[in-house]
Amino acid sequence: RLIGWNTDVLGRLIKQIIARRDAQMKLGRIQQVGTKQSPVLAGQPAGSMVLDEVKEIIHLPAFDAVVVENQAEPSAITLDEEILGQLKALVGAIAQLYNGNPFHNFEHASHVTMSVVKLLSRITTADALAERKKDENGEEDINAHSLHDFTYGITSDPLTQFACVFAALIHDVDHTGVPNAQLVKEGAHIAKVYKEKSVAEQNSVDIAWNLFMNDNFLDLRMSICRTSEELNRFRELVVNGVMATDIVDKELKALRNGRWERAFSEQANPESEYDALNRKATIVIEHLIQASDVAHTMQHWHIYRKWNEKLFGELYLAYVGGRAEKNPADFWYKGEMGFFDFYVIPLAKKLSDCGVFGVASDEYLNYAMKNREEWERRGQEVVAKMLSQLDERPVQPQPAVSSVPPSVSTPANDDADFDDDADF
Repeated sequence: RLIGWNTDVLGRLIKQIIARRDAQMKLGRIQQVGTKQSPVLAGQPAGSMVLDEVKEIIHLPAFDAVVVENQAEPSAITLDEEILGQLKALVGAIAQLYNGNPFHNFEHASHVTMSVVKLLSRITTADALAERKKDENGEEDINAHSLHDFTYGITSDPLTQFACVFAALIHDVDHTGVPNAQLVKEGAHIAKVYKEKSVAEQNSVDIAWNLFMNDNFLDLRMSICRTSEELNRFRELVVNGVMATDIVDKELKALRNGRWERAFSEQANPESEYDALNRKATIVIEHLIQASDVAHTMQHWHIYRKWNEKLFGELYLAYVGGRAEKNPADFWYKGEMGFFDFYVIPLAKKLSDCGVFGVASDEYLNYAMKNREEWERRGQEVVAKMLSQLDERPVQPQPAVSSVPPSVSTPANDDADFDDDADF
């Protein structure tokens, strides 16, 4: 089941967080927290929104070689049953917060999560980096510190990796099946709340974060974030990650492109080496999640076709339900060509250019190029077939989004009914 798979993934990352924290406490780097009291977030200005929290630079922990050397093997750690139970309940509750859309549903969130996990696992390893770094005698010149710097600190911080996976899992919570522009046009409550900017994305963060901070998850939360500093960094990473999935807003896109250029510009950079490293880490994490959100376009053709059909079906339902002005069949073929040319392929090239993801970035780019070529050749036929299949099915239009903000219920322990053999 998808809930079980996501629970296992997050559980393994929590073990890594605990292993790192135990080593830090053993060496006196941090103090033991004596009371079972949840850390608190730094206050935000009155009237601020999630979008206002997006950071230019998120500061990850500096490398500590002694801690790394004294860290126990995470796989040897056994999570407390209370923590495991709360983790499963949290993932189950997140699943219930997803609507039954053809595309923007919990299966899609799990697919995005799987891509994030894959890319994190493919981040350049010490062995791969050693091939790039040889000393004057041709011997390997590699250590954990150089790996930390080469991957901008992403490999060195378990909490950062957990935040990336969590952001992927929640990024479309409560998605209504229509784009932000339609929510604004309909005058939806959430569009007004978020001032017509990144409506769905901000809503997802707020709902999922309120769930995460529920008292039912105190033990789980403290296993992830023991201090306010950790909780604030976790929040920053989640916010930046989810907000990066709004790829339609032109202003946000321009800001992200500018941040990438500043991070990887070959011109002299006046900021400190620490800030420069973290600037790169911050923007690479955003692009990691962006790529994962459209990972189906950079995978095997049959995976691309599966998810492309789901998205087409979702927009078609919106059209026949009076919640979209245009029939997607009228623009889908050319639209996909443009999506590959102006978003997917440039994004895959950025993953390759940053050098962090090893062969995975080449794999993503190659699949994107092949799918683009195949779509150019067969896309019109595919669109006609999808439309024919949809016309043969009884149509159940999506209801307009409620004007009342959604509420977060008490988490349940039940598994949702998902296909055990879901084809990602």
